[in-house]
Amino acid sequence: MRLYVRDCAKIESADIVIDGITVIAGANNTGKSTVGKILFSFFNAMNGIDDKILQERKRVICSECLRHITDFLRTEEFEDYTARRRESIRIVIRRKVYDLPKEELTEENIVEIVEEILSPFVSDQIRSNLGYEEMLGNCWSAVKSLLDIPEEVLSKEVLSRYFNGEFNGQINSLHKKGTESKIGVEIKGKKIEFCFVENECSAFETQLSIMNKAIYIDNPFVLDSLNNYVELNSRDTFLRKLLLADSKRDVMDGIIESVMAKEKLDEIKDVLGNVVSGKITKDSTGEYYFEEESIHAPVAFGNLSTGVKAFVLLKMLLEKGILKNKDVLILDEPEIHLHPEWQVAYAEVLVLIQKYFDLSVVIATHSPYFVDAINLFSIRYETDKKVNYYLSELDENGVRMDCVTDDIERIYQKMASPIQVLDTLRYELNNR
Repeated sequence: MRLYVRDCAKIESADIVIDGITVIAGANNTGKSTVGKILFSFFNAMNGIDDKILQERKRVICSECLRHITDFLRTEEFEDYTARRRESIRIVIRRKVYDLPKEELTEENIVEIVEEILSPFVSDQIRSNLGYEEMLGNCWSAVKSLLDIPEEVLSKEVLSRYFNGEFNGQINSLHKKGTESKIGVEIKGKKIEFCFVENECSAFETQLSIMNKAIYIDNPFVLDSLNNYVELNSRDTFLRKLLLADSKRDVMDGIIESVMAKEKLDEIKDVLGNVVSGKITKDSTGEYYFEEESIHAPVAFGNLSTGVKAFVLLKMLLEKGILKNKDVLILDEPEIHLHPEWQVAYAEVLVLIQKYFDLSVVIATHSPYFVDAINLFSIRYETDKKVNYYLSELDENGVRMDCVTDDIERIYQKMASPIQVLDTLRYELNNR
């Protein structure tokens, strides 16, 4: 997969290969997080977008038809019309409309459903009056206007909402006023391309369907929200829903994914065990705990250290079978809460997760320990051919991201500059 970005938020230009592990290194304020936000917005907007649009059309059709039916049944001929009857009609019309396949979602079929629902308590005399015909005509017009909205227009609106939710209304270039933002994703020679003007999607073209999700991790404290209400941003809310989605409608639901995840987890648990040797449990009230072998009582998630939370979060994603092949896992500066020794262990876990779950892992970092650990462990586990490195740098025109896969020394040199500053200061202090 290839992501290319022009004049979006802080980024002037980026052309990034996302296949295996992608490391984006650079100083603060150089747009590393922007790439993750773009990927998160893109995948979760485009994942099953056709079905999302179809379901939204059906929802509004049901709402509009129910509104016209209610207005009609509130006339004097139906003085016994009650909230209970209205709710009964709402349930029936929703079930019948949602059961329609896309090709049968037509004005004729919707009006037929309305007539069928009303037939038990609408006499022939009432059917012949103008109010009844007017109500059917209103339903017809409402459905036609909704179905006439082009798919492309609705797709643009979906993209606008997802991207504005992540970028807070600042999608277009922060460095070049009035510039059009261009974003494209290419997978196996097929593309999805779209543009933003004044923070609204102005053009959209697609040659493929997206069926995978993107998971964005930048906040281990999302674990606290599993036991207590915590106000979260959209990325953490999405992650929380995935972590809590463990109630199955049938005993067989998800059983294959769970078994496959456990088999793959066997290859990773030794590394995880070196840091977090224990198991995740849930008590009768639904509270989550972590049982460590060295502690006599389970520890509530809120009482775990931030570093442990980072590992427990990965452990939950793995054990619940949430990570699926070809999903995108985005980690924004995962080293922030980790001691250098744990940074190394975390990097090893990520290399193994990518190898055994065939994910695309995107890492934004400014830690030389982390970059070096990813590099060395990918060589150890023979996945180094699927690791790409980018250096993010800022100038007056915005951020550029250069591929440095064949010269990762550029990353180390950039990250070593603070050490050189300190060495210079040490020399000056020792020789004054």
